[in-house]
Amino acid sequence: MPSSSKKQHNFMEAIAHSASFAKKVGVPRSVGQEFSKADKGRTFKQGGNMKSEKMHELNQAKELRRIAGEEEHEAKAMKRGGHTKKMAMGGMSPKAAALLGAMAA
Repeated sequence: MPSSSKKQHNFMEAIAHSASFAKKVGVPRSVGQEFSKADKGRTFKQGGNMKSEKMHELNQAKELRRIAGEEEHEAKAMKRGGHTKKMAMGGMSPKAAALLGAMAA
């Protein structure tokens, strides 16, 4: 299993190359060696930023699903003849359009 950050990579390298450190932190040396082997050839130039970028993308997708759910609810209300707050003429809300535009960029 490859390391997910530069910090984890350095930690696992220390475990793989130092039996006393591995014993001190309570992680078997074989685990450190496995991570070290999986990390060969990888670079960690961005540090831990990869996780925050993925989280940002997931939050955007979650927001789009929430907006789509609201719009679906409003469309069903329109079919039943009920009152709807926005988008009475159909189409995409400005918020959803902005999020889609941000994801495409």
